[in-house]
Amino acid sequence: MSNLDRCFVSGWSDDEDGIDPERNPTEENPKRILAAAENGELNEIKSLIELDPSLIHSTDKEGYTALHRACYGNHVEVVKYLLKNGADIAAKTEMQWQPLHSCCHWNNIECAQILLAEGADVNALSEGGQTPLHIAASHGARYDLVQLLLMHPYIKPDLKNNSNETAFDIARRSSKYRNVFDMVDPLIDLKHLEM
Repeated sequence: MSNLDRCFVSGWSDDEDGIDPERNPTEENPKRILAAAENGELNEIKSLIELDPSLIHSTDKEGYTALHRACYGNHVEVVKYLLKNGADIAAKTEMQWQPLHSCCHWNNIECAQILLAEGADVNALSEGGQTPLHIAASHGARYDLVQLLLMHPYIKPDLKNNSNETAFDIARRSSKYRNVFDMVDPLIDLKHLEM
């Protein structure tokens, strides 16, 4: 797989045996918690975590956790519950996607806001060097999601992915919201300042 291919690959296999048996020795409950997170079934998740708190760290074959899956589905209450009960906000998939990447891929600003408020790394790098901002810019994300990321105090919008592109480079060719970068450009052009 080339670096360019790795820039945009993410998603979990929607197959019947998507649980990694080495990471999850007994498969039934890990399957249940991942499915419940994906579908926003908070009561099911609560029951499973009460039975076995370690289930919160279950992953599928590609490394997606319940938190990743809840972020994909924009299940706000599930995300809050998982974080409150010890889910790893910086958990990485095989492709090094963190839950914030998942929010940005699926344009889920509500979950992105929660993750950022809880300390998610706004500049987290995937295997292809993609930040959440790269992902949001490449998928024609909602204006407010791109703006949320750009206005974060620790954002580094000039980071380049493995294809030597910034998020703005991607937005110029992929998004109708490329003008949001222009709006915040005077605020983010700090590269000449000594810190």
